Amino acid sequence: MRNKDTYWMKEKGYIPRTYPIVFVIFLLCIKVSACWAYRDHRNRKVDSLEVVLRQPGLSWEDQLRAHSELMWGYIQTDGAKSIAHAKEIIKLTDKARGEGLLVRQNAFRILGQHAYGACLYDSAFHCYERSLEVTRQAEKSGRYSQEEIDDMYSALYGTIGNLYNIQGMPNIAMDYYLKALPIFQRYGWNESVSTLYYNMGEMFLEMGNNTEARNNYEQSLQAALETGDSLIISTSRYGLATALLNEGKPEDALRQLRVAIGYYRLHVDEESEALMNALVLESRIFWQGLDNIVKAQECMDEALALGQGMDGNTDLADAYSTQGELCLARKEWQQAVDWCLKSLQVNDQDPHHNIVVYKSLSEAYIALGNKEESTRYLNLLHATMTDMANQHYQAALSEMKVRYETQQKEMRIEQMEQRQRLFWWIATALVLLLLVIFLAYWRVNRQKQKTMAVEAKLKGEYDERRRLGRDLHDRLGGMLTATVLNLDQDKHEEAKSMLRQASAELRRVAHHLMPESLSSKGLEVALADYCRVLPNVQFSCFGEPRRLPESVEVACYSVVHELINNALRYADASLIQVQLMYENDSVSVVVSDNGCGFDVEAPHEGTGIDSIRERIRALGGQLTISSTKGEGTEVHFHIQVKQ
Repeated sequence: MRNKDTYWMKEKGYIPRTYPIVFVIFLLCIKVSACWAYRDHRNRKVDSLEVVLRQPGLSWEDQLRAHSELMWGYIQTDGAKSIAHAKEIIKLTDKARGEGLLVRQNAFRILGQHAYGACLYDSAFHCYERSLEVTRQAEKSGRYSQEEIDDMYSALYGTIGNLYNIQGMPNIAMDYYLKALPIFQRYGWNESVSTLYYNMGEMFLEMGNNTEARNNYEQSLQAALETGDSLIISTSRYGLATALLNEGKPEDALRQLRVAIGYYRLHVDEESEALMNALVLESRIFWQGLDNIVKAQECMDEALALGQGMDGNTDLADAYSTQGELCLARKEWQQAVDWCLKSLQVNDQDPHHNIVVYKSLSEAYIALGNKEESTRYLNLLHATMTDMANQHYQAALSEMKVRYETQQKEMRIEQMEQRQRLFWWIATALVLLLLVIFLAYWRVNRQKQKTMAVEAKLKGEYDERRRLGRDLHDRLGGMLTATVLNLDQDKHEEAKSMLRQASAELRRVAHHLMPESLSSKGLEVALADYCRVLPNVQFSCFGEPRRLPESVEVACYSVVHELINNALRYADASLIQVQLMYENDSVSVVVSDNGCGFDVEAPHEGTGIDSIRERIRALGGQLTISSTKGEGTEVHFHIQVKQ
């Protein structure tokens, strides 16, 4: 079957799937293919991007894009550089809230893959957790499509599942695989579906559940056939052949395996290790399933020839141990010992592999009459099996602990989200309540100010009328009464004189109410005329006199008039000073006296201070009073004047 080049757009740009041959080496070496994150990012051009990064004045977006491409480009060829570029991405996106979160998520995931490859599982898990946090942040930001978010989650679920699988926690690994699977299926990402089913098949095979392993291998093959990618198809058929052999179906196993072997032979330069593994499996099918030890040895001879020069390869150790078992079956005891010892020299770290080799060595040494060596390997076999049992027990305990901690973490996250939602609801309600209270207070206060301004105006009018009535009654009324008496007594000259005085007094009262100079010449002239005719009153003006709005001039004049009357009537002042000050956008008046003074804080009656204060406030002004008993009083009011 011809290999079909495909391109898969899973990030911001195209991710090449071309020439995926080399990847199967990695896949078959670690069996669970744990570091495969369902993408292939090889063959990226890195040299030109390195040059781009050295250019000065590169924008943030261009830096991020270049580091991302280099991170993926070096992932297979230079792990240190891939890690360095991932860390640069994390620095660049440290304060990202929306843009760059997709690349940041990938950077943490790549760091996790590198940590996994170095068997630093705790570090890998930490990186994957950070990547999940960034994914949740990206989801909440609303800047990414649902497909992009699902892509982030699915890639992480697959890699986290592999991490738990390699640590002997298959149930938790299965949980994460089953989270990723529906996302892959929803978008038709069949390459990832096939890989995921293959991984689950490997996991069930390790657990001894051959039926589930075969079912998953079949699902992997079905998805692989839909992709048309010969490499993925061959990988799935290899796994299915293993399961079929275990079920006692050697013919079916051989039929599936030979399709894979045919592909590997066509690409022997790239797939030499995969071909060696397939030939070893074919040898087992002939030997254990079809009882054809001669054909089995032919397959092993070809496999061992391919393995020359692969020193240190763990798959080569399996080939050596299989050759040892074949020798054992032919009762070639010493050759069996030699091949098994050679297998241990290559790999003595895998307990599953060691159990097979220790068993073969024990049988071979018994046949050779070497009871001491046979006993030693029997003891090693027993110790290895005991260690494996303990490891499985510890792994089960760890799995229970992780499940418990995961549930607790999920509960805490849900509780935090609920508290956060409750907090925002309460905060919103409080803001609305405060807004309503503020509006109510503002309306009440505004109405109160209007009422106080009206009351002050009415009180001022009342006080002015009372003063006017008093002046008319006490002075003008008395003069008119005296005039009537003089007329009754035929004192016409005296009556005429009294009428002239009454007329002058009437003009004075009218002048004080609204002097003609105020309406015609302005505030400065009116106050100067008024103060000039009063004893002990001094007037001064500062600034450039100008006409003010009529309401301001009338208010200032009446307030000064009332303050002078108060000083003369209640303070026994011998000197009163009136200062008028014109400023750019305001007018100020200061009225001071050397009278008896009063306590500003104490309640006061009869002076009309409150009425004066409200009239000034109604015009948007401010009034301040400074007074001490025995030391006089100073009243200052300031009014803003719109030009």
